[in-house]
Formats: sequence, C-alpha cells, structure tokens
Amino acid sequence: MRKSRYTEEQITSAIKASENGTSVKDICDTLKISAATLYSWKKKYAGLSSENGRKMKDLEEKLHNIERELRALSSDKEMLQSVLKHFFTTKDKRQAVNFLQNIYQIGTRRSCRLLDISRSVYHYPNNGEN
Repeated sequence: MRKSRYTEEQITSAIKASENGTSVKDICDTLKISAATLYSWKKKYAGLSSENGRKMKDLEEKLHNIERELRALSSDKEMLQSVLKHFFTTKDKRQAVNFLQNIYQIGTRRSCRLLDISRSVYHYPNNGEN
C-alpha cells in the first residue's frame, strides 16, 4: 500500500476547511493536490476525526498486510502440493495423512486436503500399492 504524502491531520483539516466554506481551489492550491483528490478524501474521511482517520488507516494497512500474507501462504501451499503430487507415491501420502492425524490431531478431511489426496484414495484398500 502506497504511503500518503499527507498526514491524517492535513487531510481532516482540508475537509473541515472545505465544510467551513473555503473554496476547493484554494485548498487544492495550498496542498498542491487535485480537486478529485480532495473529493475522494471527503468521500472516504467525511465525519471522521483525525484519530478515527488514523485508526481507519491503520486497519486498512493491517488488512492489506494480511491479504498479502494470505496470497503468499496460498502460493506456498500450491507449490508444496505440486511437489507432493510429482515426487511421492500414494503409499507415502497415506503415511503422511496418518502422521498429520496422529501428531497434529486433525481429521481425515483436513489432512487429505492439505496433502492433495482424495479421501476415497486414502481409504481405498492397500492391495497392489504403488
């Protein structure tokens, strides 16, 4: 997320000045911003104090970081599943499912999903295993 050049106090004071009758052109010239920027600030921060604006900005930043972490973890999971698919036999995957269930106390559904093996393959009899 790109850092703003303007503090929350500057943004809220610009919005308050606009509400108090100062012309949009004067505010924009003072802060060297476009009218569209001022109007987007008004839409986003209208009715918020500088403290509330700061909290909102912090929450948006946390959300952005969590979304970035989620994308990274999803990518990691896909990579690990492709490694499992290409380098391990079904027997190895069944043993890994058992390991996850015993060590981490998770269910069959979740452990099979993590290892990208269907539950029917996991439960299929072991006769003629590869």
